[in-house]
Order: sequence, then structure tokens, then C-alpha cells
Amino acid sequence: MACTEQNYHEVLDIVEKSTEELLNELQKTEDVFAFAKENEMELESFSLTELLEQFLQKYKKQKKEIIRDAGLDMTYGYQIFDGRKNPRRDKLLQLAFGFPLTVEETNKLFRSAGVSDLYVRCKRDTICMYCLQQKMTVDECNALLYQAGEETLIQD
Repeated sequence: MACTEQNYHEVLDIVEKSTEELLNELQKTEDVFAFAKENEMELESFSLTELLEQFLQKYKKQKKEIIRDAGLDMTYGYQIFDGRKNPRRDKLLQLAFGFPLTVEETNKLFRSAGVSDLYVRCKRDTICMYCLQQKMTVDECNALLYQAGEETLIQD
């Protein structure tokens, strides 16, 4: 199912099944195509640019505002939004702070770009997750990362 302007709000706002629930269902299924059809909204995949556009609509923000709040170079930020740059995980995390996104939305953003989710057993990721949950700025997150002896998101 292709994402249309009419259904993207629904896709972002649906209550997702956990990965474990999906795996359990998949293990029990005898027809992978029926499973895929039944769970098509769960399996929906968006390109990075499509998902960023959806977040812009959801949060009612402008690109320049998000790029600024993310601490990204304006040109580079616009190139990410336009699909001309394939950003590293930390640049995506900066964008997550620019919106600000939830941890779940950040992981959705990561998956759309083909990078690994935030992982609670990783100290640096845990700090970033905490900062996202607390709606901190990217600078506040960098301060906590620095205090913890972890690599910051924005390098001088």
C-alpha cells in the first residue's frame, strides 16, 4: 500500500504491534502473504524523505526551524530533507531533537534510513533516549553525553 497524503496521519498515529507480537504471529502463520496483507500497516515502509515530510506535517514545523534546532548546517539539513544526502545516525538523531520526536518516532526515522535503532543497553543510546523522553534540546543532550564521557552528537 502506497503512502498517500490522506493516510499518512493514520500511519503515524496507529498503535503499533510490538516486534515480539509480529514475530509470534509470523511464526504461527501458514501463509506469509496473508500475514503481510493483515499487517500491511505494521509493515509499511517509508523513505527517509517521505517520513521527514510526514513529521513536518505532524509537528507543524518548517524545515529551517528543525534544522536550526537540530544544530545542523542549513545546506546539509536541506539536502537531507530533499534526499540528496544520506545522513549518518548521529545526524538523524540531531534531527530527532530538532522536531523533537519521541523515541519510537526516532527509531522509525532510523529504520527508514537503514540505521540501527536506539538500544537501551548502550550507555550513549540510553542517554539520548532519556533526553528525547524529557524533550531536551540537542545541546542539553550533548552536555549529558559529555558529562558521561560519551561522544557528543555535534562535533566541533
